[in-house]
Amino acid sequence: MYLFANKGLGMSSGKMSAQVAHAAVEAFHISDPELVAQWYVGGHYCKYVMAAEDETHLHTIKYYLEQRGFKTKLIVDEGHTEIRPHTATALGVEIVDKDDAHVSATFGDFKIYRDPPVRPKPDKLKRRRWYHA
Repeated sequence: MYLFANKGLGMSSGKMSAQVAHAAVEAFHISDPELVAQWYVGGHYCKYVMAAEDETHLHTIKYYLEQRGFKTKLIVDEGHTEIRPHTATALGVEIVDKDDAHVSATFGDFKIYRDPPVRPKPDKLKRRRWYHA
């Protein structure tokens, strides 16, 4: 299962997780029941979260995938918490066979979603030296 996350929104990790989970549920619903059954039998349940740079890129990916014959479901947020209403946050793609040549050629150049590295906060106790005489 391929899922795309709009990383240009600056959503918190919790919000991003909820949007990608929503995309996964929708992707499951639009998938061919025979592929879903194979997905379960194989016991692999592979899910890839791919990066979309911004909302325009997410729409472009959707168009590209649909032109190549894949069913997709765009997730649009209602805007009650972190982002403005009617913003495209994620995209779910039907379950596919990742070993299929057409699938590999279509999805091979997309980048995996990765959070920027988190810089550890300095520990206040390590910076201060308290000595007792």
